[in-house]
Amino acid sequence: MQTDDLISVMTASHQPVDTGWLRRATGIAALGALVVTVTLVLATLGARPDLASTWMTLPVVAKALLGASVATIALMLFQRSLRPGLKTARLVPLVAVPLLAAAAWALLTLAQAPVEHWSALVFGRYWRACLIAVPLYALCPLVILLILARRGAPIDGRLTGACAGLASAGLATVAYSVHCPDDAAPFLAVWYTLAIMIVTGLGALAFPRLVRW
Repeated sequence: MQTDDLISVMTASHQPVDTGWLRRATGIAALGALVVTVTLVLATLGARPDLASTWMTLPVVAKALLGASVATIALMLFQRSLRPGLKTARLVPLVAVPLLAAAAWALLTLAQAPVEHWSALVFGRYWRACLIAVPLYALCPLVILLILARRGAPIDGRLTGACAGLASAGLATVAYSVHCPDDAAPFLAVWYTLAIMIVTGLGALAFPRLVRW
């Protein structure tokens, strides 16, 4: 067989490579994880009693928006990290934008409040519950993203894990906001951010051991 004939045979059934399947799979996985996590929160903790009257108020929307923003940015980074050749690490600082916005709102709130109220604004009533619940509920989306990561080709397991942890914590934040009764901006900036960092660290530590290419 001549070289030209061999090339013709090899390319006869050539189809364009679908490079968007990871993006679509990530979106579907995230949506499914969010539905499952919200269901878990409602089944185990229940919705806050006044949700019907507060779900469109700024504090409640801010908690969901923080989680959604972190999750959206982190999911974009996550699916990029599964495709070799894309420079994902340089985009990681984008995740700081919603967290810094929450911190700025918290500082503004504290500046306008008497000093004797600062402790109540920061700690609220259920800071321990927040610090425990968000990482726990984040385990569900973290496992789902782990399964998806094994279908990709991550070259930096620590980066992929950190992005998965950020995304999972963001989704868990959205879910837990349905229950959380503490609405102060300083509470949001301190305890939700800390919970997000915990899950990010967990992902960064776990993924290199569990996902290899």
